[in-house]
Amino acid sequence: MAVWQSTSGGNIPANAVRAGFEENGQPLFIALAVMEDGQKTPGKTGANLPGAHIPWGGKEVIVENYEILVQPPDSIGHYEWRKCSGGEVPDGAFATEAGLYVGRCAHEGGLVPCKVYTPHGCAYIPYGGEERNCPDYEVFCRVK
Repeated sequence: MAVWQSTSGGNIPANAVRAGFEENGQPLFIALAVMEDGQKTPGKTGANLPGAHIPWGGKEVIVENYEILVQPPDSIGHYEWRKCSGGEVPDGAFATEAGLYVGRCAHEGGLVPCKVYTPHGCAYIPYGGEERNCPDYEVFCRVK
């Protein structure tokens, strides 16, 4: 089973779950940070980034100390990405809070890990200093 592991800056553990890539091909991973309102919010991170980049409050917020999703070598469980839109999430969707799920969106040549926020009916990516919405996205789901 995938679990959250504490990290900081661009430190990426060897067993981190790769979730996407920047438009230049740099790999991206799933980050999680507790925001000012106490919500555990997913976003992106990578070895080339100074921390977790979280879509929150209309901005791309950088958090130095955060958690990253890892799959330990001896863990049991299989995950896949499932296409969704309009706030839908399938059975087995990986939640971080009620109504908040791990997702990713294709954007400007990249595939960006992000949050899916069902009350708003979309996903939000951290990109270019902003929190940008995506009506079509993929959701990280446990299938076994």
